[in-house]
Amino acid sequence: MTATFPGLIKWAGSKRQILSTLRKYWPVSAKRYVEPFAGSACLFFDLKPHAAVLGDLNENLMRTYRAVRTAPGLVLESYSRLSRAKTTYYCLRRLDPSRLADATAAARFLFLNRSCFNGLYRTNLQGVFNVPYAAPPPTAKQLAPSVFLAAEALRGATLLTGDFEATVSRVKRDDFVYLDPPYALRARRMFREYHQDGFTEADLDRLAASLREIEARGAHFAISYADSSEARSLFREWTSVRVRTRRHIAGFSDSRRFTYELLATNLP
Repeated sequence: MTATFPGLIKWAGSKRQILSTLRKYWPVSAKRYVEPFAGSACLFFDLKPHAAVLGDLNENLMRTYRAVRTAPGLVLESYSRLSRAKTTYYCLRRLDPSRLADATAAARFLFLNRSCFNGLYRTNLQGVFNVPYAAPPPTAKQLAPSVFLAAEALRGATLLTGDFEATVSRVKRDDFVYLDPPYALRARRMFREYHQDGFTEADLDRLAASLREIEARGAHFAISYADSSEARSLFREWTSVRVRTRRHIAGFSDSRRFTYELLATNLP
């Protein structure tokens, strides 16, 4: 695998821009990598740990990772049958993925993810993906290297679908846990519609309790969150630093602005 593989999925809020900072938190002595809000899992794919636990509330995302790990060739075969037209996008968007075979559902997810607006994953209250079309996705030949690299990286990973507390409950001594939760901020509007049961301000107390649980289990963590009063309150027990990054959910690239994130850790 190459040292710069950023992952398979486009994801709003992905931390690809600050990977050079995040990878410094990875302890050489860590026995496992754990990520309760997996999303694009770009740090996981960058580090390529030999053992990992990845969890996310998004069932379609985690099903895609499982299908890619188990049968990358079948996923690509299903993907190759899809016309790269805009009409295909909206036909696929209307399909119920629960009625599709795993490889077909994964191909659908990758097609929608690579051709939707800004790589967003947004659902309505019924949990139906509703992001508009933006551009043709890559061909199967173009996508194949990423699929096979992802399959290789995922072989040593346990993949969980569910709330972040369920993933944290798997943490053991000497694990390293990276948390990148969706933002729930009172002072400004942030995109957070990843799931009909999305992360809200009410979940911040649970998140703080999870950080304490990770520490009590003898594990280390790093967590990233928008620089805000919520983050400063959440991180007050631990060391934190401010990191500059670029927002990339704005509609046009030249209107995307720089912003700041806080990174906190219980590492020495």
